[in-house]
Amino acid sequence: MRSKPMFGTLLLLTALSGCPSGEPQTGSSGKLTGEVRATTIGEIPLSDPLSLAWNGTPETSVMLLPQTVAYPNLIKQSVKELRVRALADAQFLAVRLEWNDPSLDEKLEVDKFTDGVAVEVPLGDPDKTNPMMGDPANPVFILHWKAAWQRDVDRGRADVQDYHPGFISDRPPFVSGGHPYPISEAFETDNARRYLPGTAAGNPVSKIFRKWPVEELQAEGFGSLADHTYQDSQGKGVWKDGKWTVVLALPRQSPDRANPMFVPGKAVMGFAVWDGANQNVGGRKHWAPFVKVVLP
Repeated sequence: MRSKPMFGTLLLLTALSGCPSGEPQTGSSGKLTGEVRATTIGEIPLSDPLSLAWNGTPETSVMLLPQTVAYPNLIKQSVKELRVRALADAQFLAVRLEWNDPSLDEKLEVDKFTDGVAVEVPLGDPDKTNPMMGDPANPVFILHWKAAWQRDVDRGRADVQDYHPGFISDRPPFVSGGHPYPISEAFETDNARRYLPGTAAGNPVSKIFRKWPVEELQAEGFGSLADHTYQDSQGKGVWKDGKWTVVLALPRQSPDRANPMFVPGKAVMGFAVWDGANQNVGGRKHWAPFVKVVLP
């Protein structure tokens, strides 16, 4: 299913109905709404989302909407607000995204889903791009972070024995070592990895080793999401005191034509949040239409 520009336009008008001029407003909390202002810094503390360096940047309150256009849609909204700050250095434009979440959801199982967040940037003219995943004429770049990937980076890839201690299995073909046959050690050869279909097919979600808990993606409408050949972005998330704080860093300049180029005066970002405890997965998410990004 591809996105319908009409639906995106209607939802965008609904989201901005309290701000008809399109200019940034000040909400009841005193935070800016309507635009994100980036502050220049010598080097962004990418490895520390809780760094005090973020405190000197303006915080923008972005109101989230339930995704109700494409299936699976979101019936029960559990996250109302995303708090956004931005820093820029010579290499990256980074956004810090913070939202309240009373439960840490970092497991991926049949009936369990992971927390996550993403930013969306038009690859063409923002005025012509549908914030609902773009369209073939105006695609979008998406940088996606998942709590499950953060767990893999911080503590090693989650395996069956981590979720189900004491499980029993037959010896898979071509593996090395003994039970419980950890994926990161036992499935080293190509023949062994044939029995991990996602990994053998090159599915980015099935990576055994992950340097960063983020994935660069591109979309041309609903159902068209695809990963990038080159992954240049970085990120890190921390869950503490009932809230997530996640930093996503996009290169300001990249030789990869699939990456966005941030043009002063026309830079915008959209956002999405997934609440694993609320069964959020895929299109069942919270989202916000494009917000202006003021570059330093």
